[in-house]
Parts: sequence; C-alpha cells; structure tokens
Amino acid sequence: MQGQDTKIEIINFDLYHKGEIGINANLITTESVVKNYVPKQIRDEIPTLNRMGYMKTDIDPFSQEYIEYSSSIDFPVLELGCAYGAVVQKVLEKGGRIIANDLSKEHLSILFQQTPKRFLENLYLYPGAFPNEIDIPNESVGAVLTARMFHFLDGAIIQYGLDKIYKWLVPNGKLFFIVVTPYHAAIRDGFLSVYQERVESDIKWPGVIKNQWEINPDHKEYVPPYLHVFDIPELQELLPKHGFKIDKIKLFDYPNDVDSGNKGHVGLIATKV
Repeated sequence: MQGQDTKIEIINFDLYHKGEIGINANLITTESVVKNYVPKQIRDEIPTLNRMGYMKTDIDPFSQEYIEYSSSIDFPVLELGCAYGAVVQKVLEKGGRIIANDLSKEHLSILFQQTPKRFLENLYLYPGAFPNEIDIPNESVGAVLTARMFHFLDGAIIQYGLDKIYKWLVPNGKLFFIVVTPYHAAIRDGFLSVYQERVESDIKWPGVIKNQWEINPDHKEYVPPYLHVFDIPELQELLPKHGFKIDKIKLFDYPNDVDSGNKGHVGLIATKV
C-alpha cells in the first residue's frame, strides 16, 4: 500500500456468501464494480475513505508481535478495523490465516486487489461495523488486533465489544490493542487538562471528546468529531473486568509521528483467562 491516488474497483460483497468467518478472498471476482480512489499518503499515514482517521504505514511494536504470533498458532486471527490492510498483508506473508474486518467495503476491496493471489486462500473479508454487525463462532480465533479503532467507540459499545472478543477467542487467546492517549500532540493542548480534571473527579470514561474538530482542526477533513482516548490506568482497570489478563502495556509513539513525548498511543497485549 503506497497511498497513491490510483483508481480501484469496488467489490459487490452482496454477490458472495458470507461464511462463519467471512468471505474467503479466493472465491471473489471483480464483477459488478464501481470506481474509487486510494488517497495519497500523508507522512506515515493514509487517510481512510470514510473519514475515520488514518491507517499507519509504520508497523508499531504491538502489531508486530501480533504478526509474529499469527504465524505461530493453528487458528485464524482477526483484525478489527483493518482499513487498507497493511498489517493484514504482513500476516499473510508470514503464513497466517486472517479475517480482515472493516466498516468500509471500499477499504476491503482495496485490500483484496493488492493481495497477491498466492495469499488469497488464507484471507477472509468481513465487512461490517464492530461489534453489532460481526458475529463469528465462539472460540474460533487465536488472536484479535484492534489498532487505532476503539478510540472511535463510546463506553457502552467498548464494553460490549470486549465481551464479544472474549467469546471469539480460543482459551488463552490474545488481544492486541492500540489506542490514542490524551498526551497525543494533536489533542494535548486542547484536552489534556480536561482529561486530568475528569480523572481527579472520578468521572467514568474521562477520555471522551465530542468536539475533536475544535481541538484538532488540522485533521478535521479526515476524522469524526468524536474521539475516546485512554491512559494506562483506565485500561488496567477495564480489561480484567472483561476476562483479560494484561501481559504487557506501554505508552509509545510511532517512529514518524508528531512528537508526543513517546506517549501519544498506548498499546497492550492481553490473554483471555
């Protein structure tokens, strides 16, 4: 994925039967298509087509561990909100089987068309909004990655979504999770003090931002007005409530990100217990 302004074909997913874990990409043809464009890359990011932020082209350490883990297990893995599929391609290159989910059918069409044919048998496409439009069998995936997607969800949906992920994972399956923090340079000046006051006041979900366009006007073209950021203590409290033991959790910045003091994102790996 180079982020070039290139014409692509959009799959008519309604033509295909969705199995228990999605549509096997090996069965897809490009009949009945419309045209669209892949946005150009901005620094290390490619804007999404549905104004839900960006896909990183740099692979963060937590996603890299997910990629390595996917090739070491016998079960398929799942990525929620995969966008154009930078991580999905890495999993396939490692020999893993992966279910690629995204809200945008356009994104999944781009992923399909940029996947080498030799990998299509190991790729399943599952369009739909998480968590309400996704239902896969319980204990059917060995790992789940959600990178920079959960911060678009409200608290009730997050709780419901974590419960669904728990059911989908096999015993001792892994959750790999990355979200934006209140320390990110794009929102820090306009929101960090508000966040800290809410934490001190013991307000539930202190990281909810409903006016992101005001706080972060430079990115208004590419993001929704709603953002829900997290810090480590919240996640350390939240994950065990939904059946997960946190193995690793850390603040970090992507290599080519705007400097956020190495605290712009929080990543974690957790095990289903």
